[in-house]
Amino acid sequence: MRSIGLILCLLYFLNCATYWKNRKNDLKDIVTVGAETPMYGAAVKVGPLPIGFVFQGGESSLGKRDLGRGVGIRGGEIGGYHSQQLVFGILGGESFHSGSPVLDAKGNWLVDKKGIPLTNDERANLKSYKMRYYSYFYDPVKDRKARKKEYFRRELTKDIVANTGQKEFLIYLPKEDLKPFGYPPGYSWNVEVVGGVYGGARVGFNIAEAFDFLLGFTTIDLLDDDIEGKEKPSFPGFPFPAPTDVESESETDSTSEIAP
Repeated sequence: MRSIGLILCLLYFLNCATYWKNRKNDLKDIVTVGAETPMYGAAVKVGPLPIGFVFQGGESSLGKRDLGRGVGIRGGEIGGYHSQQLVFGILGGESFHSGSPVLDAKGNWLVDKKGIPLTNDERANLKSYKMRYYSYFYDPVKDRKARKKEYFRRELTKDIVANTGQKEFLIYLPKEDLKPFGYPPGYSWNVEVVGGVYGGARVGFNIAEAFDFLLGFTTIDLLDDDIEGKEKPSFPGFPFPAPTDVESESETDSTSEIAP
């Protein structure tokens, strides 16, 4: 009986540790305070809508957008991060990721299909983003059709599994795109002020992340970012192997064919 009690106590404290680690991560998501370089100009951004004139980041060589460093708290991480931003009036775009990107055999950053660098930190990958501000309003027909196609395949696969009980069909389940527009769900609720001359500062507050933190005490994960203790999918064929170049080109061609 004592051994059973000890096991139950151990499981309880492990669950508590996971719970409080998620709350700590959610708390760090709420605010942004960082010092960045290089940065010139100033801007205010409410959600995806900026106004001002800012150049932050740059290229060490043509096409290599590797400049733009910051240190502080941003994206739920404390420490160094990579950041680039261009604001010209109400146009421009920005990118952000924390942690060290995974490198390929040639020493280049591994990126996802949105061009966002990938790291070994799953949560850092959730909070990273790359987007152009006009894309918040402009959603190409080709992209909409591709998302509808993936949604149909996903729901059809789930229905087949539910009706047949054969989990083997889950190998055909398309991987869900958590950032279909290049940014996480909480991005649209962020308010930021940036400014500086060569070196600059960034200060922000995220309303959605604040609600996510508060609701997290009731175990409601508003932004689906509590990865600690989350059960990983487990079925034949998972995790999915990365698509080959031929498969990627084939998928692109099939998507292009259905576009008007």
